[in-house]
Amino acid sequence: MSKQEPLLRDNKDRFVIFPVKHNDIWDAYKAIEANFWTSGQIDIQKDLLAWQELNDEKRLFLNKILCLILSSEKNLSGLTRKVSKKINFPEARSFLDLQLVMENTHTEAYSMCLNSLFNTTQQEEIFKEIEEIPATAAREEWIQKWSNSTSFAEKLVALATAKSIFSYSSFATIFWIKNCGLIPGLCYTYETIYRDKALHRDFTTQLFRDHLLEEISDKKIQQIIGEAVAIEKEFIAKYLPLDLIGLKTKSLTEYLEYEGRRLFTDLMLNRSLKEEHLAKENLVNKRAKDFSQTNKTDKDFNKISKKTDL
Repeated sequence: MSKQEPLLRDNKDRFVIFPVKHNDIWDAYKAIEANFWTSGQIDIQKDLLAWQELNDEKRLFLNKILCLILSSEKNLSGLTRKVSKKINFPEARSFLDLQLVMENTHTEAYSMCLNSLFNTTQQEEIFKEIEEIPATAAREEWIQKWSNSTSFAEKLVALATAKSIFSYSSFATIFWIKNCGLIPGLCYTYETIYRDKALHRDFTTQLFRDHLLEEISDKKIQQIIGEAVAIEKEFIAKYLPLDLIGLKTKSLTEYLEYEGRRLFTDLMLNRSLKEEHLAKENLVNKRAKDFSQTNKTDKDFNKISKKTDL
């Protein structure tokens, strides 16, 4: 498959990025380049003051959210690397190389916020609690399963799914906290990271829809997405103490289901149009072939035997 897949084929004749051959991919790269940021831009001084006004329940909730997101992030960079190593479009490699740098920035930003608000003992207690949740092992197994798939299409779908599903429930709760006017530095951080993840997700779906020839069934895509949604639902139901901030489990699970449906639609949009066009093209070719067989040429008629009973 890799020898036939243009996205994975060696580009030994391309020594520099110019002239750009895949303008849509290059435009996506320039978009994330324009949004590049560093952890030095985060101001958490107001957060330290606001922290004193929070009750113990909200502090516990934020500790759980920060640790959960850091826990989910630790394996996602490995998934990005496995995809990046396979791709040989220079434009796409530029995007994915920068994406890896941005993911490192995200981890640094998470850690900075966590260390500013919680001591080591508090962090260790929450991380230990997360490791003991069955959903944590299920998520790691999911990442290993799909990142090690022999199908590159499945790897791409998994990467887009990870960016769309894992930790998005945590982001939703952070946005809820933002609407309450609490912890502005942390909220700004997650708003920025949310934007980055959306760009990464959209780029992966773009590669899948517009630059991949490998066929993959709707059922397989739904399986990959559905497994991730089920895992994230378990985190919501069994780990996040939503009652502490007045959020309902049903609201977050419905949000996750919506994200899953939206991702499936985005992945299949252009590919469905391609398949429809290909089906029409095949039908036209078949009809033309049938027509040529039933409507013989003069040369064909000359081959007909003249020995008849008439």
